[in-house]
Amino acid sequence: MDNLLAYRIGNAGNPKIPLARCKALGIPGVELGLGPDDDAKQVKALLAEHGLRASTLTSPCPIAEDTLFEVFERNCAVAAVLGSDAIFTSVKTGELADEQVWDRLRAIGEIAAKHNVKIGMETHPPLCENGAKALATMSAVAHPNIGINYDTANVYYYNENVDTVEELKKIAPHVVSVHLKDSMGGYHEGGFPVFGEGIVDFAGVFKIMNERGFHGPFTMELEGKRTSSKDPVQQEEYVRACAEHLRALGLVP
Repeated sequence: MDNLLAYRIGNAGNPKIPLARCKALGIPGVELGLGPDDDAKQVKALLAEHGLRASTLTSPCPIAEDTLFEVFERNCAVAAVLGSDAIFTSVKTGELADEQVWDRLRAIGEIAAKHNVKIGMETHPPLCENGAKALATMSAVAHPNIGINYDTANVYYYNENVDTVEELKKIAPHVVSVHLKDSMGGYHEGGFPVFGEGIVDFAGVFKIMNERGFHGPFTMELEGKRTSSKDPVQQEEYVRACAEHLRALGLVP
């Protein structure tokens, strides 16, 4: 089975690179967010016009707010309309007690289950910044629709003396989506290079997930000065170079 390569485009109405270029670059999936006024059916049709699918939907996670359940009720329903299997989110717990956090995550897990989608929590503190923390969180929440979005570079950014493949091994059964970034390996070093110029073992990451029957989405979450450039040609070349590195390794079609 082929692995599904995706790119985090932002909003479909104002993507980081034109939708037509994603398909031209051989990237069939996109990770995107929808605003409250965006129509999911229209966005799905727009993506289909360009031969794309919404592989992941992004969602905020106001974990301490009463709006949490409304947000996930809407976004889980939107994900179902788009045909997305997973929702990407980052959870910042603030002053909430652990048990409150677990209860609230289970509750949004129930919402996700109703819509047949899974929620992947980003490799961010305080819950998921490394394998041990993410595994402890998964054990505490213990809901089949709450999982991990594993970020291959964030684990270096938030930790010292780690290896992304070894950290992934600890939590692979709980991973519902993967963010691909390269890293030079420095703690709090945010200059994410073109794939292949850093230390991330992408082949090792894909091998672990493929052996578990996971074939995507593997989403290129490209960050740094290249993605903030106002030059669309420069942005596209960054995306192209990263995708071509994965193809050279035989990881994606």
